[in-house]
Amino acid sequence: MKSPKRTVKDLRRTNRHLVLQQIYFSGSSSRLELSQHTGLSPATVTNVVTGLLEEGIVIESGLEESQGGRPRAILTINESYGCFVGIDVGETHIQAELFDMTMSNLNTVRCSLTPDENEPQQVVERIAQGVESLLAESGVQRGKIIGVGIGVPGVVEPQGGVSVFAPNWGWHDVPLLSMVGKHIGLPLYLDNGAKAMALAEMWFGAGRGAENLAVLLIGTGVGAGIVAQGRLYRGATNSAGEWGHTVIELDGRMCRCGSRGCLEAYVGAPAIIQRLREQEPDREFVGDQTTTISAIVETARRGDRAAVQVLEDTAHYLGAGVGNLINLFNPGLVVLGGWAGLQIGRYILPELRRFAERYALKRPLSATRITLSQLGQDAISMGGACLVLGDFLGSEGWQGPHTIPGRERSEVTAADQDGRA
Repeated sequence: MKSPKRTVKDLRRTNRHLVLQQIYFSGSSSRLELSQHTGLSPATVTNVVTGLLEEGIVIESGLEESQGGRPRAILTINESYGCFVGIDVGETHIQAELFDMTMSNLNTVRCSLTPDENEPQQVVERIAQGVESLLAESGVQRGKIIGVGIGVPGVVEPQGGVSVFAPNWGWHDVPLLSMVGKHIGLPLYLDNGAKAMALAEMWFGAGRGAENLAVLLIGTGVGAGIVAQGRLYRGATNSAGEWGHTVIELDGRMCRCGSRGCLEAYVGAPAIIQRLREQEPDREFVGDQTTTISAIVETARRGDRAAVQVLEDTAHYLGAGVGNLINLFNPGLVVLGGWAGLQIGRYILPELRRFAERYALKRPLSATRITLSQLGQDAISMGGACLVLGDFLGSEGWQGPHTIPGRERSEVTAADQDGRA
């Protein structure tokens, strides 16, 4: 089947995206450097830059010396042009963050969720409250918000109107996007939290510069964001990455999804806590999941035998799961994150690597590095903001200077119709 013919408008849009992406991720560029890195002609770059300057998206921030000519203007993103909002909807909390154009954090609002606060309308109201609190506390006008990106548990179905399937909450076909839209009246973007987190790590965190990586989200639930050749791997229905529901033990522990033996039933926060309860039924637990996981890690550091054993078992199961991922997707990098993943990761990382070596094939393993998230508790909310940023820049798969996966060189020159690029 023939590809639809690209119009002059399409080509102009592509040129704009190429230039904007290069300026954004390089930090600063001259017009000459933009031409060299994008492959566009100097005339085309000049026309695109003129438009970006007129819109206020880009500013001239200084001059650099040139060889034999006049100094070149340095172009950078105007950090005050607008703002992004990113929201992490977790099973234990909702975190909303406000970012400027350079993804610097301007404000954070976080609220806890109790186990019974998972009805769609309750979650929608908390999201709306978070956005309003961000705007009120920061003083940013609503018109400056470019968009709101939301990372949620479960599968986000983009076809026929966005809905959410989150069996852990009993959500089926929940039109979350339209429900939130009625409350906040801003451009909205919605995706699975692990996928959003993968974008953030790929662009701004531990995965920067990596074209093939797996970002693991370990919290109450377990998931993964898979990046292949610089782009999120989504699968046929956007459900790729439900790694927590791959079977690690036949007919094993009951999982919240209704199946048995899922990885989540062994390495998710409730599973870790349950195994310690089974080993020491008389041990008292005070506080929520976050507090309890933190206490388990701390007592393990002090040599508590039961806690040490539980975390070693967790490393074993998780190592097997990581080995499976390495064998299936051959990532160059595996990033461990999520609130529980970060808490246990600092303790179990050496053991996790050792067990992954046991289960992964040697050749793909030799090309894989396993590390911790660099973005901490902000990874998913920053990822939500990255959903907006990706649309603003015109490329979900951008990897930074010199690498533009999946993009062909297209150019509109001054000779095109009205002479503008």
